[in-house]
Formats: sequence, C-alpha cells, structure tokens
Amino acid sequence: MTLVTTSRRSTTESRGVAKDLAFALGARYVARGKRGIRELSDTEPSFFIISQDEKGLILRWYQNGSPELERKIITHECRTRQGVLTRGVITSDSEIYQRLNQIFPVFMQKNDLPILVIDGPQRRQSILKLGKIE
Repeated sequence: MTLVTTSRRSTTESRGVAKDLAFALGARYVARGKRGIRELSDTEPSFFIISQDEKGLILRWYQNGSPELERKIITHECRTRQGVLTRGVITSDSEIYQRLNQIFPVFMQKNDLPILVIDGPQRRQSILKLGKIE
C-alpha cells in the first residue's frame, strides 16, 4: 500500500493536500514526525511527500527509495465537488499520467495548463496547478 505524508515541518495547506491525495488514491496518510526518507522507504516502496518551501508546495513521488516524480504546486484551489466522486486523480500532465497510471487510478483530461484534480472526503475537491522544478 502507498502512503502519503508531508515534510517534517508541515503546514495546514500541505496536510490538507496530503490527506486528500491519500483519500483519492486509496493510500494511507501518516503524520511524518521525525521519520526520514530512508525510514519511509523501508516501510513502503511507494510514497508521496507534500512539502512546503519558501516558494510554495512541492509534490514528490518516491518509488523504492528514489524520487520518480517532482512538481511544484503553483496554486492550490479548494472547492466543493460537484457531481460524482472520482477515485484516483485527474491530470492534464502527460508525465504524471504515464508514470502513475501503471500503479494508481489516473485519468487524463485536456487542459492548457498542467493540473491535478483530487477528490477528497466530504465533497472537497482540490485543483492543483503544477509546474516543473528547474
């Protein structure tokens, strides 16, 4: 099973995105505490870390202890979901789709900007506009 966590010094926003991502993927959310990446990779071969730096949120996916995917979260919009709950994530980022589609439910959506749509609990929906990390 995959787990989703935050950086050691998490914010309300990073915890919210992490919990919603875990819910959408059917993964387990865990508070990171003082656990390092090595400890996380010993526990689970696949995990996501939502971290906060001075420029904003970052999404990282690790597979077997090494980073496989990294995106800046440029904007995070939280709204009330309309319609049916989507189990999995919706993205317009082809690299996210290609890398995650083999393991997780990922749906492709046409959009001019790279986005990730996550349906959380209690009719919450997060829309993340993404950017590549230079």
